[in-house]
Amino acid sequence: MEPSSSDKVVVLLNLLDRQADFMLWSEEKQQKWFEWATSLLLAAFGVVVALSSRSTPLPYPTLVKTLATALISVPTSLLISRIWSQAGSSARNADVLARIEQLLYLFEDGYYGGQSPYPKEWAGDHLAKVVSRRRTPIAYILILGLMTACVVAAIWLIL
Repeated sequence: MEPSSSDKVVVLLNLLDRQADFMLWSEEKQQKWFEWATSLLLAAFGVVVALSSRSTPLPYPTLVKTLATALISVPTSLLISRIWSQAGSSARNADVLARIEQLLYLFEDGYYGGQSPYPKEWAGDHLAKVVSRRRTPIAYILILGLMTACVVAAIWLIL
């Protein structure tokens, strides 16, 4: 049985809502991962500073510094990887959104009354370009990389 035109439109509208919600969820997730990672790095830096005032040296200092470096670097690297992956997923999702908008004729004048509900310049891959040019994930990654380098340097220089 072939679905009716109205059923197809309902499916496309649901997909449009779902894809838009996914984009918002993805950006929120990236922000939460960034916040979590910066909190981890700040806490680790605080621990390093607190341990630097010890009167007795650490037992097995090289082993302790290596383990501390791994405990900081590995989770931060994983979070950076997730942020980068999620940013790529958002760009692909924006492309899907653009295709759904075209299938719904959202850029066609006269289809939904006098004028299109969207400006003509938004047609095509405009959303995908905007999302792929988003610099927030890059800023998150650079900040986390710099903070990680600073904490690791503090571990090796202060402890």
